[in-house]
Amino acid sequence: MRIFKVNNDANNVQALLPTNKTFYNHYFKCESLMEKWNFYEMYNSTPAKKSKDFYTMFTSGVLIFNESTLEICRTVFEMAGEILPVKVERGPDLYLLNVLECMNGLNYDTTVWDYYNDGTKGRILKFGFHPERVLNEASIFKIPEVISTIIFCYADVKNPDDEFYHIYHKHKLTGLIFEEVYSD
Repeated sequence: MRIFKVNNDANNVQALLPTNKTFYNHYFKCESLMEKWNFYEMYNSTPAKKSKDFYTMFTSGVLIFNESTLEICRTVFEMAGEILPVKVERGPDLYLLNVLECMNGLNYDTTVWDYYNDGTKGRILKFGFHPERVLNEASIFKIPEVISTIIFCYADVKNPDDEFYHIYHKHKLTGLIFEEVYSD
C-alpha cells in the first residue's frame, strides 16, 4: 500500500475565489453540506493560466474539477463524499468534492511531529499510518488530525480502476500533485 497527499498544482492551475463572503462559513471537515449548500459563484483570479482538469481554491481540503473529470472519476468521488456544484463567473460549471470519509488511521508511534516551544504538537513532518484502518471502499479519505487541510488517497491495494491515483494517471488528468507520504 502507498498513501499519497493530494495537492493542487497551485502554480500551474487556475485559482478560484468566491464572489459571496458567506462561502467562508463552510468548513470541509467530513460533514455533509448538501442540505445547506448554495450554488456558490466563484470567479477565476488567475485567468491567464491555462485551464486544467482540476482547479485550486483559497482553501485546502477540497477538490474542484470540471465536467469531464467528473465523468471519469464519478464512482471514486461518490464513494469518498458528496459532489457539490460550483458556478464560475463567465466560466464553466464546475464541481467540488467534499470528502466525507474520515479514517482514524494515523499511527502516533511512527508519525514524526514538529513541536512548539511549549512542547505541544505542531504540524506533522512525517506521516505514519495503520494501513488496515484506512482501507475502505473509498480510496480518497481524510484523517481527523488534518481534517480541514489535507486529502489523502491510497494506491496499490485494489483494482487500479477503483483507485483515484491510478485513474488520474491512466486518463492523464492535470492539476494535481500526488506526494507519497507512506509506503508499506
